[in-house]
Amino acid sequence: SSGINAEYGELQQLGILSSAEGKSVIKTRTDFEYKMRRRISKKQDFIRFIDYEMKLEKLKQSRISKLGLNDVSEGAKYRSLQRIHFIYQKCLRKYKNDVPLWIQYIKYCKQVSSTRSLGLAFVEALKHNPNSVKLWIMSAKNEMEINKNVSAARSIFLRSLKFNSQSPELWIEYFRLEVLHVEKLIKRKMIMGACDKPSSTVGDEFMNFKTAKIVFSNSLNCIDFNSTILAGFTDIAKKTEFNGESLLKFLYESALKQFPSNSSLWICLTEFIIAKDTNKALSILKTALGTIQTFECLKEIIIFLIAFSEKIGDIQPIISEFINNDLSSLLLDSAETVIALAEKMIQSDLSGFLPEILEVSLKQHPGNKSLWLFKIHHVSDNPVKDLEEALIVLPEDTDIWSEYLTTLFLMDSEKCREAWHSLMKKNFSASLISQYLQFVYTSYGLESTRAVFRNIQNQHTISEDVLVAMIRYEIAGETNAEVICNLFDSLTTSHCTSNNWKKYIDFCQENCPEKISSVLWKCKKVLSESQIAAIL
Repeated sequence: SSGINAEYGELQQLGILSSAEGKSVIKTRTDFEYKMRRRISKKQDFIRFIDYEMKLEKLKQSRISKLGLNDVSEGAKYRSLQRIHFIYQKCLRKYKNDVPLWIQYIKYCKQVSSTRSLGLAFVEALKHNPNSVKLWIMSAKNEMEINKNVSAARSIFLRSLKFNSQSPELWIEYFRLEVLHVEKLIKRKMIMGACDKPSSTVGDEFMNFKTAKIVFSNSLNCIDFNSTILAGFTDIAKKTEFNGESLLKFLYESALKQFPSNSSLWICLTEFIIAKDTNKALSILKTALGTIQTFECLKEIIIFLIAFSEKIGDIQPIISEFINNDLSSLLLDSAETVIALAEKMIQSDLSGFLPEILEVSLKQHPGNKSLWLFKIHHVSDNPVKDLEEALIVLPEDTDIWSEYLTTLFLMDSEKCREAWHSLMKKNFSASLISQYLQFVYTSYGLESTRAVFRNIQNQHTISEDVLVAMIRYEIAGETNAEVICNLFDSLTTSHCTSNNWKKYIDFCQENCPEKISSVLWKCKKVLSESQIAAIL
């Protein structure tokens, strides 16, 4: 209390705070301190207190600068900073596992250059949150960049990996540390005249990134690699000024040695090689496909060839060689892989290869509807024949039937009629029945459609789509309103939705207004007031 009074007394004497302002500050701080001491304190109370102290400190420093004061005591200058540290530490003792709060405190320590508090903050934060990758990286970077202590930074990374060995981010940052350390040593030697700019044949293994290579090799045993993770390492190697090429080569070759079945890693290596030797790059692609033997690998290779077609030249003979030599031996895990590849090839004017690709794909997955439909829409010379083949393996698939009957209607109406009559003897989906009704209406007119509709009523449960379609045909044929109202009665009885009742009421308003009252009476019996209000 005496310390606080002395602090305010000095601030008031120097004209930094007025008497009223001093009293206001004491009252506000007292209120916050009571909240901090409550049995059930809230984190937000601590945060507000910290925010208040920071604003107060900013105001104090602004006034000291404005007044040009140089004789302010150490206590008056730094008491607020100590108080902010105290509040943070008290809050963090209660919320030990709040990583964002630790990071906020660490940033504050850096901002006010509190080196000792920063070191203690990292120790406590990591003790309570050993699985926070972000905290470990911040701690190591602090040792490397601020304290210039590579050994301490390395030690932090080694400890962090005991808790988080499967974190790609930690391995990448540890790798970065070792690469940057070697680069600094090389630059230092060059400045001191101890060596010229090193080549890839420098004898000192350490200067050839030996430690960084060990880090990378160890990471391969701990994390499941993919092209994105590899890119994190290679981006660092690409930015190195010394021996970057040899380091990149080591990264690609080591990753492929550990994960030979990962097609994206083969593509990364090819992209690295193609800038120097196109023939060698193509040879690597052939090795990749021969090693992996999947359609996924073929897809990535062809997409890569398309992307680098300007550098390679005519890629059609190369793709032809891949397809002729390896296609029949490739394993297809997913039809989506082939469809994605086929779409890319169509965009790149390479659709001439699709018949063979789709033929091999359908041999492996003859019951895949997506493959059949893609072939029929994009490749087929005889869609009726292909659809009939599809129906042999997918005899009850409504999408294939729909496509088949639509195609027949355009090409052979008599055969289409026979197919429909045969199909309607089976119990098929409402969508096909609705399509059949449309076929009859389009081909033979309203009278035949009515006869078919009556027949459907005897053999199938009438769906909403079929009733709506029949009402539409009757309205188009200017049928007697009584007949159409009967259909609407059936529709609203079996499918009682606000939308169907609205259609019924709208029809009556336009064609038979005398029925409105009875329709509304029926409507009120089955719908709520809010639904009726929305309709009207």
